[in-house]
Amino acid sequence: MVGDSNGINVDRLPLDYDILDQIDYVYPAGANYFGYLTRGCPNHCAFCAVPILEPEFTITNNIIEQIQAIDAKYGPKQNLLLLDNNILNAPNLSQIVDDLCTAGFAKGAKFVDPGLYSVIMKRYHNGDRGDYLDRKIQRYLQQLKTRIKNEQARCDYIQMLIDGEDATDYAEYMLRTEHALSPIVEKYRSKTPRARYVDFNQGVDGRRINDENMQLLARLAIKPLRIAFDDIAMKDRFCKAVEIAHKHGIKEISNYMLFNFNDKPEDLYERLKTNIELNQRLGIQIFSFPMKYSPITETDRSYVGKHWSVKQLRAISAILQVTKGVVAAGTSFFYKAFGRDLNEFCEILSMPRDYIMFRSYFEENGRTYEWQREYRKLDTQQKEQLLKVVSLPASELRTLNWPNDLRAIIPFYLDKHPTGPLKTASDNQMTLFD
Repeated sequence: MVGDSNGINVDRLPLDYDILDQIDYVYPAGANYFGYLTRGCPNHCAFCAVPILEPEFTITNNIIEQIQAIDAKYGPKQNLLLLDNNILNAPNLSQIVDDLCTAGFAKGAKFVDPGLYSVIMKRYHNGDRGDYLDRKIQRYLQQLKTRIKNEQARCDYIQMLIDGEDATDYAEYMLRTEHALSPIVEKYRSKTPRARYVDFNQGVDGRRINDENMQLLARLAIKPLRIAFDDIAMKDRFCKAVEIAHKHGIKEISNYMLFNFNDKPEDLYERLKTNIELNQRLGIQIFSFPMKYSPITETDRSYVGKHWSVKQLRAISAILQVTKGVVAAGTSFFYKAFGRDLNEFCEILSMPRDYIMFRSYFEENGRTYEWQREYRKLDTQQKEQLLKVVSLPASELRTLNWPNDLRAIIPFYLDKHPTGPLKTASDNQMTLFD
């Protein structure tokens, strides 16, 4: 309910996918189904907003009807993203899995895209109109022309597209030319089957994973299975959950990993390394997504946990910028990015930011090793003081009266890579290895 009195449960309504076609931003996951099977979570974790936003755990499943309604208006989607917070708490999990299989997401499911032409033409026939529909079908038809190899057929096709550009009512033009255009589109559109996947995008509760419910989930085309690993105290239970998932044929696991809450930096390293060791031992792929805690009552993300410093958080951010937020399954990159052991990890977190992001550049010019020589001269108390001092903004650091015992090392924190600040996340120079 949304505060009115019409009795409509919005959780049971299909989404309005047209919204995504009326904005400039291209939403990366916009071509998928989105849905909920349940709302809420019984755990009420202190760091989580769900107990506030969805205080009661309820079943909202009508996924078959929602997908049918989406298919009828917007056309079929390849994958399904489910936004449940704790699906394993559902008492009717078996029925939910049955419904997802019926909806087309059983293990091994395939998808053949009907193509935007047929979807939008159906909408034109139903009376739907909109510039966004016209633009969408125009882009699709322009892309399709590259698949037409017969020169005469391509010329005829292109001429129909050109004539459409002069039409005062594009939808009506498309309806008039459907008899000529439809056979061409049908002949040349892609009909290659593609694998379908279902993604419990908010993760499943690893503490609840057992053989019974994993046998149920393994009936689905899950990729990846997302399991949170938010506390090092849960290491044994997390490893057991991964082993059970592996036993039931799950090969790809995505791993949410909270930090900057009540944890320590060494806890984060231990959790990341645990995934690397599980990958090697079980022959699977666990992709970690470290996620920085920020209180839900705050309006910015400046919060610093009691066991963390600003400098350490910036260092983690620098590493994750390089990896686009993902800690992949490979061992060589992990040990380069995060260190071969806990001491090396703590040293990397203390390293100047540009030395972290442009690792090879500063190693090759010798500055990294010069910094390491100075850093390794410091005792534990001096290293803690260094973290506090270099947590300051660079503008303040330049004007600060530096402590005498840190004067030799602080200048390294003012070094910058010669290319200057990165303008976009895709800039080539943003790499640990250059």
